[in-house]
Amino acid sequence: MKPLIKKEEQPEEQPKEQSKEQEYLEGWKRARADLENTKKRMAESHVQQRVAITRDIVESLLSLADNFRSLVEHAPKEQDAWAQGVVHVARQFDQTLEGFGVTMIGDTEGIFDPVIHEAVEEVESKENPGTVVALVQVGYKIGDTVIRPAKVKVTAELSSRPVSRDPDHPADVDSGSSPE
Repeated sequence: MKPLIKKEEQPEEQPKEQSKEQEYLEGWKRARADLENTKKRMAESHVQQRVAITRDIVESLLSLADNFRSLVEHAPKEQDAWAQGVVHVARQFDQTLEGFGVTMIGDTEGIFDPVIHEAVEEVESKENPGTVVALVQVGYKIGDTVIRPAKVKVTAELSSRPVSRDPDHPADVDSGSSPE
């Protein structure tokens, strides 16, 4: 004969089955979420690696870009075919850098920004101190990341004391003290 199942025992069996199903469902959800998070991390890592590789390549090409820029700036006004070819190659090189997302930092107007500028000289001027007055070397950036800051000359405050023009006795005028 079959044992009779009591009504009290049936409800106990059902929650165990549901809890097992619930446990499997929760485990599956966690595994799926872990997979999605791993995919996102891998995609972010891939983007970061690509940016790092691009930056390394571009950094190695900056001196070449500077040389092309110098060639174009010093090219004769009346260009022969060879000079025109050099100018064309320089333009192509700039377009290649632009293809990598590189932009030039060559602004000589405005206030000195230490993020994008490197001050190489202070020039006394009546303009507000810290104003960029001249570009010494172009800088470059990819997106918001500065690869090389632009080297610039900035204004300094005008000093009220006279500046010595005599290299043999600089202390005479600069310090205001009398020579011994």
